[in-house]
Amino acid sequence: MGSASDIMDQNEVIDRITREVLARIRDPDERKETGKIPRSFHGNNALVVILSGKLDADSLSREIESIAGNAKLTTIILSRWASKGISRNRLSHLLKTEVKDEVDLGGARGIISLIQGIDTIYIPDLDIASGSRIANFAPITPAEHLVSEAIIAGKRVISTCPLFSSQTSEDTPVCVRGIISDLEKRLASVGIGMTDSEKHIEKTPGAVELTEKCPQGHDECMGCGLCVNRNSQGVKNIINAGADRIGASLGVNVADPKIARLIDHTILKPDATGEEVGKLCLEAREYQFASVCVNPSYVHQAASILAGSPVRITTVIGFPLGATTPTAKVIETRDAIANGADEIDMVINIGALKSGNDELVRRDIQGVVDASKGKAIVKVILETALLTKEEKIRGCIISKMAGADFVKTSTGFGPGGATVEDIALMRSTVGPEMGIKASGGIRDFKTAKAMVDAGATRIGASASVAIVKGS
Repeated sequence: MGSASDIMDQNEVIDRITREVLARIRDPDERKETGKIPRSFHGNNALVVILSGKLDADSLSREIESIAGNAKLTTIILSRWASKGISRNRLSHLLKTEVKDEVDLGGARGIISLIQGIDTIYIPDLDIASGSRIANFAPITPAEHLVSEAIIAGKRVISTCPLFSSQTSEDTPVCVRGIISDLEKRLASVGIGMTDSEKHIEKTPGAVELTEKCPQGHDECMGCGLCVNRNSQGVKNIINAGADRIGASLGVNVADPKIARLIDHTILKPDATGEEVGKLCLEAREYQFASVCVNPSYVHQAASILAGSPVRITTVIGFPLGATTPTAKVIETRDAIANGADEIDMVINIGALKSGNDELVRRDIQGVVDASKGKAIVKVILETALLTKEEKIRGCIISKMAGADFVKTSTGFGPGGATVEDIALMRSTVGPEMGIKASGGIRDFKTAKAMVDAGATRIGASASVAIVKGS
C-alpha cells in the first residue's frame, strides 16, 4: 500500500480526470486537456428535485422561494420517498408551480427531454445516501437519475443542504466527519455546488460557485477499498479476503463445494469445439461451479446442458478487440441473453478511449448495460496492458457512469494481464460500490492473493488447480 500522501495525490488525479471526462461527454468535440468543466447557460429556468422529503410542504415552499430567487421555476420533482410525506397539491398551490412525481418522468427519454430546457437544478434536501449514489453515478431512482443526467449535460446543479453542516455535530465521530467531508468534495468535483440558502440569497440569487473546501478543515485519507490480509493459506483465504469468483479451465477437480461455487469455469480459445464446451458444462454441473464462461456461439448449448442447475452462463461481447460498433454490441448482448446468458463481459472500445472520445465510450457501454438491465450483470474489460494510467482511470470512471457492475483488467488475448498496481488504481477510482475482476497472468496462489489484497473481488485464471492447492 502506498503512503497517505501518495493516496491523496492519486485521488487528486482521479478527481481531475473525472472532471475532464464530464467535460468531454458534455461537449464531444472538446478534446483539450482541462481540469475545468465548461459551463454555458442561456436563460434562467430552474427545476427543483426533492429527494428525501424530510421537510413539510410549507417549509419547502419557503426554502424553494429563497434558493430560486429570480429564476423562473418551471417544475418540482418529488422522489417516491418525498411523495409519501409531502402534499403534492399543497406544494403546487403554495408555489404556483407544476409538481410531478418521479414515476411520471417517462423514463430516460423523458428525463433528458425535461432537462434540455433547464439551466439550473436545485436540491433542497440532499442526504448522504442519495449524495453518495449521485457522486458515484450510481442512481437507483428516477429523481437521482435526473440529477446525474443533468450533471453530464453540463447543467448547474446546486445543493442548498451542505451535508457536513447539516448532518454532523460536535458528537459526530471524527472518522464519520471525514467520510461526509470527502463526499462533499466528491460532489463538488463532479459539478454540484454546495451552499447555504441564506448566504446564497445574500450574494447572487440563482447562482453559486462550487466549493471543495472542507467546512471543518479535516483532510483525512479517503477509504481506498483495499482488502485485509487474512494471513492463512489456500484459496479459502482469497475468498475471505474478498474474492467471490475464481476462473478455471477444463479438468479442474474441486472437492470443496464452497470453493467450487466460486469458480467461473472458462473456455474462450478460438478453436474450442462443441465437445469441449459440453465437457466444460458437465464438469460445472458435477462440481456446482458458479458459472461457465463461453464464446457467444456456445451460449445456447451451455444453457441447454445446464438448464435446471444453479450454474450461471457467462459470455463475452465485442471480444477480444472491442472495436465493433455500439449497435453491434447491443445486438450481440440481446442475442446472448435470449440464448441464456446471465453475465456479460464486454470489451471497451479501446481505440475510442485512447482517442479521447469519451462520449462514444460511454454510449458503447451504456448500450450494453441498458440491454442487460434486470437480465444480466455487466463487466467491462479495459485491456489495461494497452492503456496509460490516465486512460485506465478514465475507462473506470466511464464504466461506472454508464452503470456497469464490474470493471475487469484483461481479455487474456492482449499483451499483458492483471497487475497489483492496476487493481489498486481501479479500486481507488471506482470506490467500494463496483466489483473488480483481475484476469490474465494469475497462475499461483501468491499472485491471486496479492490481487485480492489490492482490491479485486473476482479472479480470472486458467491455473485454478494451483490456486486451489495454495501453490
